[in-house]
Amino acid sequence: MNATTFKSLKLRLVGDVAKACAFVSYCGPFNSEFRSKLLSEYFHTDLISREIPVSEDLQLTQFLVDAATIGEWALEGLPSDDLSV
Repeated sequence: MNATTFKSLKLRLVGDVAKACAFVSYCGPFNSEFRSKLLSEYFHTDLISREIPVSEDLQLTQFLVDAATIGEWALEGLPSDDLSV
């Protein structure tokens, strides 16, 4: 990772964390389709309207947990789909 990429990542960190927190807060009672709509249309649009830098293509699973941890969970027999992770 070069300095420019790191600077850009650091700049978007607040928006990415806010988006992840909003998703985790609201993911339980909704189906996959509506969660996706909340994430991409409502949460993302709200951050943009408030001029908070945020990643366009934020992958929440990868943002919240590393692949090694997911692998450990799978070895324990836990499901590895995005919602379960």
